[in-house]
Order: sequence, then structure tokens, then C-alpha cells
Amino acid sequence: MLSINTNLSSLIAQRSMKQSTNSLNQAIERMTTGAKINHAKDNAVNYNIATNMTTKLGALQVAEDNALQGLEMINTTSETLSLIEDRLSRMRALAVQAQNGTYGEKSLSAINSEANALLNEITRLNESASYNGIKLFNTGKKEVTNAGKELELNEQGFLQEVIWVDTSTMTKLSSVDPTATLAVGEYSISTPEELAQLAEMTNAGLLEAGSTFTLANDIDLSGKNWTGIGDSNPFKGEFNGNGYAILNLKGSRGVFIKVNQGSTTDPYSIIKNLKLENIDINSSFSTNGAICSEASGVKIINCSVKGSINANNFTGGILGSAKNTTTSYCYFNGNLTGGSTVGGITAYNNYSYTEYCLSEGSIKGTNRCGGVLGVGNATNSKSLASIQGVSLVGGIIGSSNCSGVGNCFLGKVEGNDSVGGIFGDIYHNVSLTSDAWLMEGCVNGDVDVGIFIGKTSKNITITPICYYYSPNVRGLNYVGSASNVNFDMIPQDISIPTDYTLQIGSSGDNKTSTISCTTYIDFSKLNSVLSTGIESTDSIEKIEELIKIAELKQVELGTVQNRLTSVIDEISTQYENLVSSRSTLQDADIAEVSSEYIRQQILQQASATLLATANQSASIALSLI
Repeated sequence: MLSINTNLSSLIAQRSMKQSTNSLNQAIERMTTGAKINHAKDNAVNYNIATNMTTKLGALQVAEDNALQGLEMINTTSETLSLIEDRLSRMRALAVQAQNGTYGEKSLSAINSEANALLNEITRLNESASYNGIKLFNTGKKEVTNAGKELELNEQGFLQEVIWVDTSTMTKLSSVDPTATLAVGEYSISTPEELAQLAEMTNAGLLEAGSTFTLANDIDLSGKNWTGIGDSNPFKGEFNGNGYAILNLKGSRGVFIKVNQGSTTDPYSIIKNLKLENIDINSSFSTNGAICSEASGVKIINCSVKGSINANNFTGGILGSAKNTTTSYCYFNGNLTGGSTVGGITAYNNYSYTEYCLSEGSIKGTNRCGGVLGVGNATNSKSLASIQGVSLVGGIIGSSNCSGVGNCFLGKVEGNDSVGGIFGDIYHNVSLTSDAWLMEGCVNGDVDVGIFIGKTSKNITITPICYYYSPNVRGLNYVGSASNVNFDMIPQDISIPTDYTLQIGSSGDNKTSTISCTTYIDFSKLNSVLSTGIESTDSIEKIEELIKIAELKQVELGTVQNRLTSVIDEISTQYENLVSSRSTLQDADIAEVSSEYIRQQILQQASATLLATANQSASIALSLI
């Protein structure tokens, strides 16, 4: 039927042309994007799956980048550690070389010079090694105020600078009558004979309180039979080492001053600025100390001792037994062996003070053994020593009656029972309200082992800010055993080495998506390696200990490197398979789409031609009117 009111042919052609145009546009979109699913309307289910796959692919790419960066950090750590190992190996070779008796003083000095240069470079690498702003070995522990952490020897070998005194205007002790009472004055000592004269006159009771005796130079006691000052009568006066050293003090008693006592007019006798080097004391007496065996009303200031002491009970590196005595800025480094009550600085402190003192080396005893004190109270002191005992063994104090303000322990303490990083035992009811402690050492024991205190039966209130790091005491109590301990402020673990968590997976499961590692290395004993010279008998042992630490860390780093390499391979496999799966769902088959494009293009052209024909139908109807 011909009609001018309705053109059905045109409507059919228009609909066909619209459909072919839409299909043509879809084909163009798929060919230009390469995807057959560009909108959820294309395929809602597959669109959702493909979108999730895209999200996972992005996460896998980041995880791979994370693993690669983690691997680079570990590689940097390992390669830098290799540099440290090379230098440690060279130091070990120098230590072995120095043990040979064919080298004179100048040769040993040259060997020590190279060893010190190597040690300085190792220290620099340890402190400066970093990756992307992250410190690798030395993790930058927070400094603790008044914790003895800054106690270090200066170039003179003391904790404080020695102000040198001119002795040229003083009376030489050799010029006085050794059999007459000595007039109060200032006297210089420059020979072993004058030093022996001082001992003889002191022991004979010929010294009055108030005189000052000052060393004019180093004194070597090799081959001398040293009696000891104060054998029969106490030494009263002042002895100023003047920064010089008394060398090779040896013997069965051997202590420099046996009894040192303040006078009634001047309550303090003083020993200061004195170095004892290469001492070798073997004693069976009950009280022993390299500087002084027994002291009452005395000040011992800025003195240092290096060497070996093998004695009985009440044995200290500096002082044996103290009463009303102050020991400050003193240093001991060597092998200290005794029975009961052994301390790196003082064995027994009775109403006395020990402050700003430092100990290193090896300290061994039975009961009441400490890095600084066997018994008593110490403040702002530090120990790097290796301490061994049976019971009441502390990194700073074996058995204490007070707070121990700001002490710092970075060594190793071992015992059977009542073993603590700072105190083995506290025997008074006290409130530990001091500034800070710092415990960074290793604590090993069998019974009653604590990070800070081994055991106490007293009422203890702990309110200071305390800090600790030691992987060897993690999980232990702060106090091994106690009847009543009140923590008003829980100690803060602010210096634990950083455990770096590497996010190497795309899920939130920490077990499968993370790897934890630490690059920290405990080189706390680094500074003590050459304290007694590369030629000392224990230098090889110390260097080998550091080499072992470095080797163990290399093994640890190697396992992390292997894991990260495996992770990268795994991520690559996951990524490839996921890309393939997403391609199957989402990617367009260009051959198929291009054929569809041509088909729809032909249909569009046909629809356009027929639409033109259909639009002419109405004009045919008009010709019949």
C-alpha cells in the first residue's frame, strides 16, 4: 500500500542503520582500545573479574619493586660488610705479625699505626653505611642523658684531660734524708729509686699529711721488687701522676698503694692523673686493687690501669676496699680474676662513691661480681667488660644498696643465679628514681635472670626512664626474681635495632606477604680491640670475635637475599599468569573485530542506500493524485 502518512520502509531502514552504526562504533572502540570489555554493560561479570585482576597486577608490580629495593638494600649491606671483613682480616694478620718477637718498638709502633687506621675506617663504615637515608649497621640509637654512654678515653688515655704540672721547681725526693721525717712540701719523682724511697718513708711513718708528690716522667719498674706504698703505715697526702705512667708493676702483692688514708686535718688524701700500664699482679692477700688496696677518706681521680690482676677476695681493678672514699673518672682494661666480691673499678664500696668510671676487658669471680663494683653504689658509669661469676653477678654492680643513677652496660654478663644487666642483687628497700639506665649487653644465667636486676628480696620501686637493647635478653623480665617490685614507669625499649619489614606480597597476610630482617651489627666492642695494643695477647681473640660476628651477619644477609630473589621470581610468574588470564577475558580479537567492523560498515552503507529509496516512496504516491 502506498501512503504519504506513514513510511514503514523508511522506519525499518532507519532502525537497521542505527543498529549497524552502534555496532560499527563498538567495533571501532574495541579496535582502538584493544579490549572487548570497555564498560560494565559489555559484560558485567567479566568486567568485574578483569577489574579485580588489574588491581592485583598493580599490587604485584609494587610488590616486585619493593622486593627489588629490599634486595638492593641487603646487597648494599652485604657489600659494605665485605669491606669491613677485609679490614678485619688485615687487622688479624697484623695481630699475628705483632706476636712475633722479632719486631722492635718502632716496628710495633708502625704495625699499631696501620691497625688503628684500619680500626678508624671500620668504625666509619659501621657508623656511616646507609641506604636511602636508612642507617644499616649502627641504627642510630637514641642518646640517654647521664647514662655513662659518653665515657670515652681521650688522647692522653684518661677520661678527663690532664693539666700538666711543671715539676722543675719542686724538690726532688732523692735530695731529702730518707731516714728523717719529711717536711710538708711539693716533691717530684722521676726514677724508680725515688718511687721506692717514697714507699720506704711512708712505711717507716716519716710522712706527715699535706705533702704533694708529682711524677716528672714515666717510670719503668721492670725487674724491680716493688714493696708497695703504705705497707706498714698509711699514705697521707697527694700523689699526682701528672699524666705519666708507671710501667710493668709486677709481683705477688704489687699494688701501687696498699693503704691510703686521709688525715685528721685534711680528711682526704688524693691520687690523681696516674696511669699503671702492663701490670701483672698475682696476690693471695684478701684485699687487692691496682691503684690502692684499701682506702679510707680518699679521692682517686682520673686514674687508669691496664694489665692483669689475679687475686683473692675483695679484688678491684682500681681499688680493693673503700670507706668514705670517692672514685671518679677512673678506667680499667685488662684481665681481672678474683674470688668473692670482684669489681672492675672497686671491689667493696662502704659509704663511698664511684662515679664516671669505665671498665673493659675480662672480669671473673665467684659471688658479688660487677663490671664496675662488686658491692656498693655507682653512678653515671659504664662497662664494656665480659663478666663471669656464680651468683650475684651484675653488668655494673654485683650487689647494690642504692639506685645506680645513669649506669650503662654494653658488655656480656654470665652467671648461675641472680644475674642482671645492671644489678645482680639489691639488698636495701629503695626507690630507684634516678635519671636513666642503659642496658645494651648480653645477659646469660640459669636462675633469677633479669634485664636490669637479677634478684631482690626487698621492696623496690622503679620510676626512672630505663632503656635497653639486647637480643640475648628479649623476653626476660626486667627483674628476675623479687618479692615486691613496683614499676611506676615501665622501661622503654627505645634502642632495639630496627627490624625492617619488606612488603613483598599483594595481600594483607603478614606471614605470606612480608619478610622481616635487621641489618644491625653489634660492634659494641669495636673500640676496645686495640686498647692494649695490637701486640697484646688478647687482640687476636677480640678481632676474631668481630670477624665471627660479621660472618654470621653475612650468612643472615645471604638467606634474606635468597628469599628476596625467590620472591621476585614468584611475583614474575604470578604476574605473567595473571596478565594472560586477564587478556583472555578482556582483550579483543582484532581479526574478529575488524571483520565485524567491515560487516557493520557494509550494513550501514546498505541501510543508507535503502533509506534513500524508502524516502522516495511518498513521492510515487503523489504521482497518482
